[in-house]
Amino acid sequence: MKKRFVIKNLLYYLKSYKLRFGLAVLCTLVVASLNAFPALLVKYAVDDVLISKNIKMAVLLSLVLVVIYLFKGIFSYFQSYFMEWVGHRVVVDVRSKLHSRMMSFPLHFFEQKTTGELMSKVLFDISLMQKAVSSSLRDLARYFFTFIALLSVAFYQSPKMSFFFIIAVPPISYIVFRLGEKIRRATRGNQERMGDISSLMKETYSGIKEVKAYGAEKIEEIRFDRSNFSFFANMKRVLRVRALAPPLVEAIGGVIAATVLWFGSMMVIKGEVTPGEFSSFLVAIGMIYSPLKSLTRVYNNMMEGIAGGQSVFELIDNEPPEEVAVRTKKMNKLTNEIRIEDVNFEYDSVPVLKDINIEIKRGSLVAFVGLSGAGKTTLLDLIPQFYLPSSGRILFDGLDASELDIRSIRDQIAVVAQQVFIFNDTVSKNISYGFKEEPNFEDIVSAAKSANADSFIRAMPDGYNTILGEDGVRISGGERQRIAIARAILRNPSILLLDEATSALDSENETLIQEALDRLMKGRTTLVISHKFSTVQHADLIVVLKDGSIVEEGIHSELISLNGHYKKLYEMQVEENGSSSN
Repeated sequence: MKKRFVIKNLLYYLKSYKLRFGLAVLCTLVVASLNAFPALLVKYAVDDVLISKNIKMAVLLSLVLVVIYLFKGIFSYFQSYFMEWVGHRVVVDVRSKLHSRMMSFPLHFFEQKTTGELMSKVLFDISLMQKAVSSSLRDLARYFFTFIALLSVAFYQSPKMSFFFIIAVPPISYIVFRLGEKIRRATRGNQERMGDISSLMKETYSGIKEVKAYGAEKIEEIRFDRSNFSFFANMKRVLRVRALAPPLVEAIGGVIAATVLWFGSMMVIKGEVTPGEFSSFLVAIGMIYSPLKSLTRVYNNMMEGIAGGQSVFELIDNEPPEEVAVRTKKMNKLTNEIRIEDVNFEYDSVPVLKDINIEIKRGSLVAFVGLSGAGKTTLLDLIPQFYLPSSGRILFDGLDASELDIRSIRDQIAVVAQQVFIFNDTVSKNISYGFKEEPNFEDIVSAAKSANADSFIRAMPDGYNTILGEDGVRISGGERQRIAIARAILRNPSILLLDEATSALDSENETLIQEALDRLMKGRTTLVISHKFSTVQHADLIVVLKDGSIVEEGIHSELISLNGHYKKLYEMQVEENGSSSN
């Protein structure tokens, strides 16, 4: 994304706050004018006070200076407040837009990005923008208008001498532009490296138990140091460029200042200008170098901010959202059946599902079995439209899912998976997660009781108000599953998806969870994946998948009699269970 598009996007967000921004610009103009006013007064201080020895003029000039700095202080306050307010508010809006946009992205987007990379965009890249559109935007306006005001004073006193200063502007501008471009490119590299650091930290802290169990602390230190010093190596390029600009500008300015001093002195000697006019000109030129040097620093900061903006707006503007078209039809509770017709699915051009055809009656229990990688979980993920079929269609009560509002489809579905995510919030909030309005506490308790979770919840320090910690670190795996089941019960869906919901649990927890699942499945259309045949053998329909294709389907007794793939899977588990019991 080019710089002009970043600026165009920022101006779009700025448009909502044009009144405050206009007031900030107005205050900046006043402050810039007042900054230049003392340089203008030097002429009268020299000619009328020092040379003519006019006491009244000295008193008048002193009072004028007091008034100037009083008003300058007042307008500086409002200029700084309004400009920074607008800058920070724009960043808040962009951050909210970025997060909202990311929530609309399809699931495969998050599978292709690391958590650290995405966090880096929301935190590091946005912070670069924040510096650019708050303090840098304020300083850019302040120094630019001060530069123009002082240059106007210099021209007013002597257009001829001002010519020598004007010739310095093009080379200085060129230097600032070239160095700013170098900083922008180097900053883009820093953004990538910061994403690597964030990703590495997230991975290490999430897996700290494994790190300590395998004594890999030193390995993680080395990995982090490698990424950290890579960031620093790239940052040195930015630091070198930042440090180079001010002395280059000053060196050019020094040559011009010496020329102006010599030429101006000759003009005073010849009587072409008064000592006061020459002094006023010198003060204006002397003062002008401060905002000029500051403008180089501000421009460099702006380039860093634009680099951050490029990364952010590329994500906002270029990444397609999950719903590429407006879907006007709404899905209601399932009343007849789910039909999967001629469905194929590819992931990164690799076939995952091939020619899938299934009819699932309302209220039935359908189980999917097969070896790992057969496509079972992918098939379940197509039901709530986490992925869209490459070809074929899925119909709910005869309505094509591609024509239904995705949100309305998911409102009718609850998912209980092997890996349950628990939010760093209270038990109540975790059970009622996803509700637009807080449900009655009695309904939450009722759902928890149905999920066999009420007893362990009440035994916790704060009961239903207990904070469960990041990813439910304060509860066991079985308790996490029961919280997830309570969440699904409270949702009251018409379709239930169970993906290995009872795997990797001890017998006591499995019994409690199976009881809760039986209550949850009652009267609902249930699609289940389980490697335990004790769970699937009572299903109304068992679908056997192999290499992404359906190879068998029927009830348990029928599939056993076929003496095919299902029976082999069944016998493998019987042998494993027999071996484990010995």
